[in-house]
Amino acid sequence: MAQTQAAQAAEPQVRLVAGPGTGKSRTVEERVHWLLESQQTPPDSIYVVSFTRAASTDLRLRIQKFCRERGIEDAGLRVSVSTLHSLALRVLRNAGQLGAYAVGPQILDNWELENIFDREFSNSSGATPGRCEKIRRDHEAFWSTGAWGPPNYIPPDPPISANERARFNAFHGIRTQVYSCVLPGELVKKCVDSARAGLINPTTLLNAAQLVVDEYQDLNPYDIDFVSLLTAGGVTTFVAGDDDQSIYSFRFASPAGIQSFTTRYPQAVAHTLTNCLRCSVSVVEAANTLISANAIPNRIPKTLISMHGQAQPPEAGVVHRWRFNRDLEESRAIAESCRSLIDNGLPPREILILISNTRIQASLLGQQLQTAGVDFESPREESFLNTESGRLALSVLRVICDRDDYVAHRTTLGLLQGVGSKTCGQIAEAVVANNLRFIEIFYAPLPAGVFNTRATGALIRARTVCALIRQWDAAETLAQRGTNIRQLLTSLLGNDGAQAWAAGTGNLPPDMTLEEVKNYLWADNDEQQARLLERVYDRLALSPPSSGFLAPKVRMMTMHGAKGLDATVVFIPGLEEDILPGSKRLPYAGLVLEAARLLYVSVTRARAACVLSYADARVVFGRIRRQVASQFLISTGGPFQARDGGLATGELGRILDASNNLR
Repeated sequence: MAQTQAAQAAEPQVRLVAGPGTGKSRTVEERVHWLLESQQTPPDSIYVVSFTRAASTDLRLRIQKFCRERGIEDAGLRVSVSTLHSLALRVLRNAGQLGAYAVGPQILDNWELENIFDREFSNSSGATPGRCEKIRRDHEAFWSTGAWGPPNYIPPDPPISANERARFNAFHGIRTQVYSCVLPGELVKKCVDSARAGLINPTTLLNAAQLVVDEYQDLNPYDIDFVSLLTAGGVTTFVAGDDDQSIYSFRFASPAGIQSFTTRYPQAVAHTLTNCLRCSVSVVEAANTLISANAIPNRIPKTLISMHGQAQPPEAGVVHRWRFNRDLEESRAIAESCRSLIDNGLPPREILILISNTRIQASLLGQQLQTAGVDFESPREESFLNTESGRLALSVLRVICDRDDYVAHRTTLGLLQGVGSKTCGQIAEAVVANNLRFIEIFYAPLPAGVFNTRATGALIRARTVCALIRQWDAAETLAQRGTNIRQLLTSLLGNDGAQAWAAGTGNLPPDMTLEEVKNYLWADNDEQQARLLERVYDRLALSPPSSGFLAPKVRMMTMHGAKGLDATVVFIPGLEEDILPGSKRLPYAGLVLEAARLLYVSVTRARAACVLSYADARVVFGRIRRQVASQFLISTGGPFQARDGGLATGELGRILDASNNLR
């Protein structure tokens, strides 16, 4: 079997190219199991990395489950699964190169970047938060590539000036030391630069023997250099990915990395998985036609094959191509189709609606889904984690689990009513001016004459919170502390805070530990939360909920956000030139090809049926605009037909039959 052959490859460098639905994750799981069981590789010397925190967390849970089911749970738990950022952090910590920070620094997540770093930089520099974000992204581009204004970077208008970069550097250096934090990307560059200068040896510092890199096509130049350093140090390297699914140029990734792997390592063995176990024949044919017509330079040759064509009976599946006069008709047809599918027994979560432009598409689709009585999750929907109550609850839990989490203390302080980024910034500046440790202002006696009246009042309130939760323990359960947390949120944010906590955690098992609740709240999506809950239920020997771990709702998501997911039926509306590729990509030929790959990834989320559609006219920011069909539609394998409604009875029955055949 191709998956097993790839998983058990013994060469020092292995490249696995795996198309959508061909079992890449399963192969990675089997690779780790083979290293542990057959090769007797010490688990502490195996490192697995993936592109994002969400992807690495999901992969960690999958590997642990795979090993647990095969009787080697302890070894599976000891394998390191993380992002490259976290791995670089470990290297630098082991090398003693984090002396500038009071404790091991936290990597700021997106909410913290926007609400802590950018806002405090704005207060310090006088620039707007939006401009501060652009200045930060300018530096992230440099950290990712080693060049100012690198390829795949579209500079803002006006461009970032030398003065703005200088102000950023002055703010960044001090503020990240105060809060013991780092920004994404800077650690990988620091690690690579230190290794190139002969100051550190990452392989020795990690005691690494085996490295598995998932989603290799999504690595930026410095990420690739980091992996190369480990490979050059004698680490056996297994990389997995697909150049046809490289869609993160805005993070400076390029398909060239996985394409050139066997050139950079002539002794490497190459494996390719093309047997798609997910998608029906029609879906695969549409995807193949699309990606072949929009092939990138040096594309790795491959043709996806639907295994459902070889089943008994074979299942062709369904691809619809719809054309509407107006966007309203398109959205109404999709909503009515979702209603009909659900009424005929298809679970709502088996329906995905994938959109390219949230601002233009999400509102109208949401309105029509509501009118049709379809419960759905929107990409604009604010999760509990991104509310004040959710962030405050998470910060409290983080402090309980790690007393040295400076960022969690700063977040707790900044979310108290009446306290904002300006006050927090003034406190940070006073900490620097008076040679204080940030963490001590939450626990040690406050020095006289350092903080103004407003800052002192804010600190007193934050210190009260810290004094209360200092006696709590991460191993305690919701049954023991859930009421206390609710009372705390009520005292800090009022009844709304308590109600939000109850809504966000009310379905969790009472014996779930505070550590587990923290991980659940900090998950990046509900799929990840479901895996975490499944693990908790297994630990507690509880029967899973009859309705499952996920809310029974149709999922409306961005195309980027759906990567790694799948559904029985996928709708992809708004396939117009102004939306996909979109006006920002059109001047750049490479980005247009990336948009084709984004559509390819979206189509291959579908198992039984995919519905592609566009409208001749659309309301864009309050005005009706004529639309031109996306240039990609000519290469989707069939003609687009004029429609004035959703799925007809016969079409509905065909999709449901296909769904049943694919089970």
